[in-house]
This record gives sequence, structure tokens and C-alpha cells, in this order.
Amino acid sequence: MKTRKIYGALAVALTATIAVGGCSASKTTSSSSTVEKQDSSEASKLVNVNKQDRGNLDQGGTLTLSIAQMPVNWNTKNGDGNLSEISSMLQATDPMLFNYAPDGTVSNNPDFLEKMPEVKEDGGKETVTYTLNPKATWNDGSKIDASAFEATWKSQRAPMDKEGYNNITNAGYEDIEKVVKGSGDNQVVVTFKKRFYPVAEVFKSLVHPKVGNDPKVFNEGFTNDQVHNEWRANAFVIDKVDATNKTVTLVPNPKWWGEKPMLDKIIYRQMEDSAEIPAFKNNELDAVGVANKSRYQQIQGANGLDIRRGQRLADVVYNFNSKSQGLADVNVRKALWQAFDRTEWKKIRYDGLNWSEKDLGSNMYFAFQPEYQDNFPVKASPAEAQKTLEGAGYTKGADGFFAKGGQKLSVKYTSFGDDPVTTALGQLAKKQGKDAGIDVQLDIRPSAAFSEAMQKKDFGIVLMAYTPDSNTPVTSVCQLMCSTNPNNLSFAGTKELDERIAKLGEITDGKAQAKEINAIEKEWFTATYGTLPVASGPVITAYRKGISNIGPQLFQSLNMHWENVGWQKGTKKG
Repeated sequence: MKTRKIYGALAVALTATIAVGGCSASKTTSSSSTVEKQDSSEASKLVNVNKQDRGNLDQGGTLTLSIAQMPVNWNTKNGDGNLSEISSMLQATDPMLFNYAPDGTVSNNPDFLEKMPEVKEDGGKETVTYTLNPKATWNDGSKIDASAFEATWKSQRAPMDKEGYNNITNAGYEDIEKVVKGSGDNQVVVTFKKRFYPVAEVFKSLVHPKVGNDPKVFNEGFTNDQVHNEWRANAFVIDKVDATNKTVTLVPNPKWWGEKPMLDKIIYRQMEDSAEIPAFKNNELDAVGVANKSRYQQIQGANGLDIRRGQRLADVVYNFNSKSQGLADVNVRKALWQAFDRTEWKKIRYDGLNWSEKDLGSNMYFAFQPEYQDNFPVKASPAEAQKTLEGAGYTKGADGFFAKGGQKLSVKYTSFGDDPVTTALGQLAKKQGKDAGIDVQLDIRPSAAFSEAMQKKDFGIVLMAYTPDSNTPVTSVCQLMCSTNPNNLSFAGTKELDERIAKLGEITDGKAQAKEINAIEKEWFTATYGTLPVASGPVITAYRKGISNIGPQLFQSLNMHWENVGWQKGTKKG
């Protein structure tokens, strides 16, 4: 949760995040249209990846996956590249310094770091020493060294309006005083102006010096088909971007110093939700999300079907664009929080999945984490929603809708994709709004329009999901709640809370830090009614039988190690 990756609108969210790795799994294979009963406490323990040692895999083969949209920016540290499915893809091509266990325990990734960073305090300042793998090299042949850390710091330390970088969050980086070469070429020493905790929240990944030292390159150098393999470093490279056929192809990196990738190709195909299951049945896709009743039933009978399910590492939210017509008034946003009944939402969303979970009360922690606290400030009640509007000077008309100053209270609900569940949830929002006297207008767009809408801030209420890229939310708090952060898609916040958020990294006791994060979120909810937490839900994905080391695995998915994904012997495809 260092920076929250946008998972997409609900149509995208219905397709499970694809996460890979090598943790032990409790494999689930299903050919039945009846789903086993499961709740969120059970799911938090599930890792389901068909774990196989590399020796049990065939060398070679192709894996074909779907994406909801073609990337508009190939720099995942850029605000326009901050999409979960694109970040998942580019974990295979970009330097990732840390590994994660399913429970979130952090360790060094030996391909890039020889050991965990060493932290020392000196005169009130904090120094952190990184010892890099001497083999770690950018694809252009230059060493990954202190220059990469300095460039990453430069591109992340200040917001767009100060230094020109369209980054996602500055937390941690803004507290750094200097970055210098250590005692050896593979050692980097980072000095913080004050203590920052935890240090693994910065420099999780790196940018090439030619990217981080120039805001124009950082912002514009990765748009369209500008993938710049020479500025990357990991097991795969981007071989081809085919805008006509809407595909992206990854192949093994010949300059990679680590374990050789098992697969010859990973192909991503952009398609609408309705095209995915037919493509799987036609052997054109090797994985497809089936986390709703209709899709789960449709996939039955497909050849080589292997259903894997577990806890989804994502928070589904309603983002209320406070700059959109009708939503600028915090009282209207509060009334909508009271109008939207999340229990009814879950009945539709998880119908037929035998899944149960309590209403989500936080955007900071998952319900299975010990730090989780229910910070939700209101109860679902159309009557209370109407009282809120009446208290704010709105008057209910003969048509059943409130108005103020002669203008009917109307808000826009923006959705993406053609999945039937997406449509049903939009209708639910419209009905629940009407019950509270608010006219909710449905604004339906194709899945591929999501990125552009987020870039242009062109939406009203949008149902979407955030996935973490770390095991703690300390540096994502500002992304979601700072009034000045452009990646806060509610665009709501307060100066007082901004100041408290800026001090979170100074709290070096984990429990005390979590307590303050929860306190900030609770106050932010009541001050802004900006981003409403809804649910997490299960990840249920149909995989092609034999594909291994891929599937639900909680925090381990944050560094996927795509080089270990492959086909069990005798099942190789492509």
C-alpha cells in the first residue's frame, strides 16, 4: 500500500488480479457450477498458485492473459501509469528490490539486493545503507548503482507543481536529505532528515537515471508504444506492442543475470469482459476472472479448467469526485454514503459465490490484518440521508427528488464495461439514490475508456478498486487523503489532516503508527465523505490446467517473480 495501484472500474475489478510466486498452495480444482462456501477470514489464509519447483516445469511455452485496456503510460511511477494490471505486467521487466511473504513479511530480493537495508541513527538523522547485487545491470549495460537511487529520489520527492514530475506520492522521499555512493560501487547510502519508518517503503523499485533526472522524460517518455527496454532490468523485456491487434508481448531478457524464465512468451490481449470467457473456451486465453455467478457458470465445461480462489488483495471503493456537478457539497456526499447500502451491494456482487464478509470500514488496512479498524462514520439509511439534505437547505419536490436554488439535485454515476453485474450495480446505485431523493444519472462507457477518464478527472461517482504495492499503508495515506495530491481521486481533504499525514513516517513504533493512520482516516471520512470503502471480496480465477506458480497469494503477489511461472511437464502450450 505504499502507493495504491488503481485496479480499474468495477468491470475491471471483476477480473481477478493475477499474482504469481512460489509459496505453498492449497490447490483447488473445480468442474462444478456450485461454489464452495468461504468467508473473508478463511480466504486470508489461502494461497492457491499450483506451486511447482522449476524442475517440474517444461522449459518454454506461451501464457496468454487479458487486460482491460492498453497501457497509456509505461512508467508505473507516473500517475498516468498507476494501474494494477499494468504494474503486474511490468514487474517482469523492471527492478523490484524486495520480496514479500503472503502475510506481508518483507525480505530482500537477492537478484537486486544482497541483504535488507541497514538502518543507523546519527545526530537525529537516519542513514540507510543498501548493498546491491554486483550483477544488477540496466539493459543498456550501465550498472544499477547510487545514480539510480538518486534519480528515483529526484523524481519522487516533490509533487508536479513543484518539480514537474507527475508522480503518485512523495511520502518518505520528501524526507531524504541526500543519496551518495557507499564504500563500494554496489553500495548506496541514503540520509534522511529525520527518522522514517519503515524504510522498505521507499526504493521498492527504481527508475533509470535518464528517466528520473528529466521530468519531461519521466512524464512523456513512456506514452503510447515508447516502452524503452534499455531503461529496464528484470527477467523479461517488452518484445512488441501491437496497437492494431491490442496485444503486448513479453519475452525473456537475454541480459538477465538471474534464473532463466520458464516461459518463452507472455502475451497480454486487451478485450472487453464479455469476450474473455469465449476466448478461454477457444484456447485463446489461459486465465480469466470468474468472480461472479454468471461468469462462474459460463466457464464450466471448458477444457483444462482449474479454478483457483482466495482473498482478493484489493479494496473496492466508491470514489466521489468532489469537483463533479452535484458532488461539490460535502452534505450531498454524506447523504450518498447514507443512501448506499453495502449489504445490498454485496448480495448482487457476490450472488452465487458462497462468499461472506462484513462491510469494509477502512481503505487503509485489509480486514484480515491486525491493524484493521472499522472507521466508517454512518449507517445505511435513506431516511437519515434525507435528513442530512434537509439540514443542508435542500427541499424535496413533488417528483421525489431534492433541489436547491431551483436546481434538482442530480449526480453522475460513471461505470466502465459491459459486464451484467456492473450494470446491475449501477442500477442499484440509481435506486438507492432515488430512495434518498437524489437523482443518480448513469454514465456508461467502455472498459478501455477508464484510463482517459481518470487522467482527465472526468467522472462523477465511480466504483473502482485499489490494490497495494506494499504491506503497509504509510506512504499511500497521502495518495488517498491529502488535499493537494492529484492522485486523490475524491479531490477532498483538509490542511490539518495533510499536516498529520506528513508526520506519519516519524512514528517508528508500528502499532502507534497504525493507531494514528486509523485516527486520521476516521476524521477524514467525517470531514470529506470522499472515498467510501465497500468490500474486498474473493479472487476466483479460471486457469488453464498445468500453468504453475500463479494465482491468489496475498502480499506475495507484490513481487511476482514471473521467471518462475511455467507449464507443468506435459502441459506446455505454445
